[in-house]
Amino acid sequence: MEYEVIISRASPYSSKVVALLGYAGTPHRIRIQNAVTRYCVVKRLTGKTMVPVLRRGSWALHDSTEISRYIMERTDKPTLPTKAGELMAWLLEDFADEWIVRWMVQSRWRHREDAEHVGEVIGRELTGKVPVGQKFVGRQASKLIQSQLKTGGMRRDNDQAMQNSATRCLEALEAVLSEGPPYLFGGYPTVADFAFYGCLIQYYRDPTGRDRLQGYRAVRAYIRRLQEMEERPASAHIEPCAPRPLSELQPLFGEMLGTYWPVLIANQSVLEGDDPWETGRRLREVSAELIDGTTFSFRPSGYMMKRLFSLLELVDETYQRGDRLFGEDGLRMERALVSRIADLSRSEAGRMILRSYQHLGLH
Repeated sequence: MEYEVIISRASPYSSKVVALLGYAGTPHRIRIQNAVTRYCVVKRLTGKTMVPVLRRGSWALHDSTEISRYIMERTDKPTLPTKAGELMAWLLEDFADEWIVRWMVQSRWRHREDAEHVGEVIGRELTGKVPVGQKFVGRQASKLIQSQLKTGGMRRDNDQAMQNSATRCLEALEAVLSEGPPYLFGGYPTVADFAFYGCLIQYYRDPTGRDRLQGYRAVRAYIRRLQEMEERPASAHIEPCAPRPLSELQPLFGEMLGTYWPVLIANQSVLEGDDPWETGRRLREVSAELIDGTTFSFRPSGYMMKRLFSLLELVDETYQRGDRLFGEDGLRMERALVSRIADLSRSEAGRMILRSYQHLGLH
């Protein structure tokens, strides 16, 4: 029995999951969301209205990372790099899902042509392609999406920080992909590649993003390779070549530590009280200083706390298995990550969090 995956053509997480399904060779059929499926199917199965959703009968998963883990456990295709790079793949996957997606949607909804284009896509989907009301539904859905995104920092006052980060990310990717293996870690795509692809293909489909990517030939070729797996699953293949040295990913890794991680730390720093697991009283706004000195302002959230806990758990589990996070090739990046985690120790709440991960304390 094949799976059904409910998606939106405007969703980076949908693109991520469909490409991974194609590469993994998982039998599936695609169902485009509409207003009925969102509320009568998706919400009934998952309690939420977000896509993508992977389902089989009454069973369903709705988080793209959880869907990815599920697919990866059931395919013979390699989806993680060698042991030394496994943690890095998951860290970069989270970076793409939670940060690169921000500058992608910032561009999408700050440029009128992009916003109108996506609004039309969403309008067609939600109305089930019924001509009447498409534009109205698209406009209303767009307003709701933009309102929700503002709480996460995707707004005008963060334009410069987001544009700068987008430039650094694209330049780092271009440098990595211009030489050597076709994917981030080697001759086959990993979970990190699919997360990057989800954001990049959506960026490329927007007029502004497409124009900007004209200057990044290697990134465009990378997008096309992964797009083939989404659109023609049988085309997925593995190229025999040596793994990429992890040190080549250092600029990309540095961008992650210089943008996304300061936001995670700043989000945690506003918690008050003795118990860091309780939300406590939060400031209405918090700002994080990014790698280039610009600031990113946003409303703190319990969701971001959960992301931090999840990443700390990954690092802790890796240390539990050995003395190095990324092998000898990644010592510089390991020191940088540990230094960033140590920023939590500046507050009592942060120190309490670190005590929950006993293997972090050994390093």
